[in-house]
Amino acid sequence: MSQGADDAGEWQCLLEDLPVMYVHTRTEDGQAVIDVCNERFVETLGYDRESLKGRPLADVYTPESAATLEAGDARPAADADPATERRKLVCADGTVVHTLVRAVPRTDGDGVIGTRFLFVDITMREQRRRQATVLNRLLRHNLRNDMTVVLSHARLLADALDETEQDSARKVRDIAERWDRLVEKVQRIRQVLSPEDDWRPTDLTTVLERVESDLNDRHPDAHVHMLRPSEGVATIRPEVELALTELCENAIQHADADDPEVVVTVGVPPDEPWVKLTVTDDGPPIPESELLALRDDETTPLVHGTGLGLWMVRLAVERVGGHVAVVENDDDGTAVTIRYPCRN
Repeated sequence: MSQGADDAGEWQCLLEDLPVMYVHTRTEDGQAVIDVCNERFVETLGYDRESLKGRPLADVYTPESAATLEAGDARPAADADPATERRKLVCADGTVVHTLVRAVPRTDGDGVIGTRFLFVDITMREQRRRQATVLNRLLRHNLRNDMTVVLSHARLLADALDETEQDSARKVRDIAERWDRLVEKVQRIRQVLSPEDDWRPTDLTTVLERVESDLNDRHPDAHVHMLRPSEGVATIRPEVELALTELCENAIQHADADDPEVVVTVGVPPDEPWVKLTVTDDGPPIPESELLALRDDETTPLVHGTGLGLWMVRLAVERVGGHVAVVENDDDGTAVTIRYPCRN
């Protein structure tokens, strides 16, 4: 995008109708001064276009973002690789717009004479992330802590009361256990919907070792086996790790045996950019009502909370371009396959 100073008109025509905010600045007394801005920038911030021309770009930044602009955003080096940063813009009515911005230099052959900025509005994403964070804290620190107390007392009562009263205590215990699992599933869904910025692919073998160890520690009566490939063969994203963990825990929780066995096999075709993880158990089949979570209708299986785990698995895997399928589902056990794209 490094072009001469006389091409502002051509770039304005090209970028005027883009669904992102565009600003074309010149450097004046060390400041980025607005020369051109597109309609999306004007509409989003609510300013008059003519009032923006000749105005320092820092005027529509929050003070914190303006300080960063003055420190370097306004004058990127001609040979520097463009970086994507978070910046906050101030609308005419005082509201703040959260953006991702990329700045690239304008040159005239003798050096840098200005900057081109592309802003992507992520305000709604930031609001959803904050809402999810608040809800997660409420679930984790309030509801889950209270349910832990209820569950502890329900277990004590179930052991201490006589036979006629134990049934009521067990019902309270079972409901508390179900709510405890539900809160954990909601937390995982929150992680999938609002992944951390530093989530990156990790070596598959390393992750499988960790998941196997964690599951066997959390469920000492179960036997979880991960048939791992060699190190460096493939990678796995955190979203898929969450889905894999959820499938294994579902298999353990719904097993008929006191010592359930869960086996995870891995397929990494040498000439294909795909990885296949198959979770096999020896428990009862998955009810048809819960299998609806793997189909197109996303709301039906969630009405009564059934199928929430499988819905989260599907959400996580599809988020990275993968697919989930139940390949076996009968009285002899269940096998669920995750297939996801991966570069070796």
